[in-house]
Amino acid sequence: MIKVLRVDDRLLHGQVAQSWTSFYRIDKIFIINDEIVNDEFSKITLNLAKPKNVELLFFELDNCKDALLEALINDDRVMVIVENFYDVWIVHEILPTIHSINIGGYRNKADQDTVALNRFVILRKKDIEICKKLLNKGIKLEIRQIPAEKEQLIDLSDTEYEQ
Repeated sequence: MIKVLRVDDRLLHGQVAQSWTSFYRIDKIFIINDEIVNDEFSKITLNLAKPKNVELLFFELDNCKDALLEALINDDRVMVIVENFYDVWIVHEILPTIHSINIGGYRNKADQDTVALNRFVILRKKDIEICKKLLNKGIKLEIRQIPAEKEQLIDLSDTEYEQ
């Protein structure tokens, strides 16, 4: 079963690996990222961040559908991590039964074409468009670095976030 779908521009790091996998008792982490799949050094580095009892698997965006659908029905507790909002949109199209997306960190350079939701999440116009589509589907978008933090819900109907 898929326990959490997360957007994090750093993908997997110690904070995520320890807190989220413990909180959800995760068995497997799926990292869906086209670049990482073919980068052995990055895969080795990411493997160092995961807990010993958790399996880490890498998938290209175009080749993740079967693994994701299998994860929905088997007993393994799975965390899915993507690097950006475009990828989370594609993954959600495969997994429309997921009703909540966790946003860990998404640090774009703050400038006139971005909206800073907090110090960890800075959205570009194209990200805001995808977030609005997800929100219109009834998906909860929550910003939290670790499970113990209070979630910050993204609500783009607020004029503060409009562009």
